[in-house]
Formats: sequence, C-alpha cells, structure tokens
Amino acid sequence: LVGLALVSIEPVSLNAARLAEGDAVAFPGDSVDFVVVLGNGHVSDPDLPVTAQLHGQALYRITEGVRIATAQPWARLVLSGYGGVDPKSNAQVYSEMAVELGIPAERLILEERPTDTAQEAEYLAPVLRGRAFALVTSASHMWRAARLFRARGLEPVPAPTGHLAKTPGGFDLLEWVPSEDHLKRSQAAWYELLGLAWGRMRGDL
Repeated sequence: LVGLALVSIEPVSLNAARLAEGDAVAFPGDSVDFVVVLGNGHVSDPDLPVTAQLHGQALYRITEGVRIATAQPWARLVLSGYGGVDPKSNAQVYSEMAVELGIPAERLILEERPTDTAQEAEYLAPVLRGRAFALVTSASHMWRAARLFRARGLEPVPAPTGHLAKTPGGFDLLEWVPSEDHLKRSQAAWYELLGLAWGRMRGDL
C-alpha cells in the first residue's frame, strides 16, 4: 500500500514520466515526405463522434499528425494500427478523423496489419526506406519506437506528443496527495520503461 501511495503522488509520477520521455521535444519542422502516425486504442461506436471513439493518446497522435501534414501539404499521411476485436482498424478510425480535419483521402496511406510497434517498423520499412519522415507517437513511447524504426535502416524525425511530463507552474500541496491521475501517469511511464528493458532482452533495441 505504501508503494501504491508513492507512485500516486505527483513528484514520483512526474519523475517517472521524465525518465520515460527523456528529451522528447517538439517536432522541429523538417521537410518530410511522409508523416507516420503509430497506432493506439479506439472503440468504433457509430453513435459517437470519431473524436470520442479514439483513446486519449490516439487522439493526441492523430491530431499532431494532421497538424504536421497540414503544414506540409506535399507529405503523405501514413496511418497505422490493427483493430483487434474491433470491426474497424485503428488506421481506419484515424483516417476518418484525418478527413474530418481536412486532409484529403488521397493523401492517406493505411497500414492495418501491425499489432505492435516492431511490426509497424517492419511493414512500413519498404515505403519509408531512404525517405524523410516524421514519426508521430506518444512522448513516452518515442525512444523505443524510434529505435525499432532505426533498426530497420530507417531515419525517423521524432514528432512526440501526448507528453506526460509537464512541469507544474508552482508549488501545490495537492501534489503530495495520492490521485488516480498521478497513478495512471506512473503506470504509463513504467509500461514504456519495462518495454525498453524487454526490447533489449530480446535484442530488438
């Protein structure tokens, strides 16, 4: 219980997030041929707007991808992710969101097969090899994702989003009160840190 309380306070969760995210700074604005948005979660419910069908980090990712693609109208927007038990793939729901935000459908490339980041790098390598591309994913996931793409001989320009490590503006006693939000941030950070360790053990990174 003491450990659970510790990871549920802001100072601990914030430092875990900083460790996971490293120096995940904003996309520098380099000219690219492709903007690649990695998959995340969704629930395709036709009674809901597409913004409500995408999970939080997925919404951050597609919004950042569209932002970069809008600024570079010559770039193709590559959307990745499978569906799991859902009838629609993550790439398909991403595409619906992108079109609603003004990206023409003919600029989209959908890759609906990958079930994880390693497969995303594998399946997209033939399209991206030798080309400049922005890699859009969650800040805590960027280090691992970029390494997996580089292992395939690719050179991504990181475009992290959905940052968990946001420095508070001032001191607040509530930072030391355990909360569900802080616990979720710790959980997300440790998930990526464990993913890094597992990837190294397998030799993927």
